[in-house]
Amino acid sequence: MIPRLSRLVLAASLLILTSLSGVAHAQVAKFKSIHDAVPSKFFDAATTAVDPSNPNRLVIGFNSGLDPTNFLTAQFVAFSSRRIAMDTISFTVNAPTGFFVSKIIYTQRGSGSICRTCSSFGAATWVVAGRPASLGEFTNNPSLTATADVTSLRLTTVPVSITDSLFSGSGSVMITAADVLARLLPK
Repeated sequence: MIPRLSRLVLAASLLILTSLSGVAHAQVAKFKSIHDAVPSKFFDAATTAVDPSNPNRLVIGFNSGLDPTNFLTAQFVAFSSRRIAMDTISFTVNAPTGFFVSKIIYTQRGSGSICRTCSSFGAATWVVAGRPASLGEFTNNPSLTATADVTSLRLTTVPVSITDSLFSGSGSVMITAADVLARLLPK
């Protein structure tokens, strides 16, 4: 038989744990209306998906293989045979009931040629909640991270649009991975 005080402590502990797990579970953003501007090349909306290990992270998909129209790679790369590669991916981030979106964090990784005569570069921009901003400019290393703090807006739905542009006179520059992390706060 469990003493009355122990039962009360056990019941209170279970109630606290249950309420905490409910809050943690409720803080999952939904990523909706995912589209990219250049079908079958560069960004790939069809393979863009939520990270199973972190449901608040959207892993942006990339096309692979050959572009059937010109038999060049469909990867997000600018090189001597394709001097320009540009694409835009857009989506909305929806907060669950009782929460709002506080920050959107974009990270991209990639690589490029390093040589004395190589000339490759690029730039990335985004529009978050109607506010345009530069993500950065780069030469042979397109890796970058940027944060849009939209806390003061207290929005439950945030539209996001990301544009990457790669250029190559000689050498190459390539984006190999990208993701978006949504941070949420309670209302």
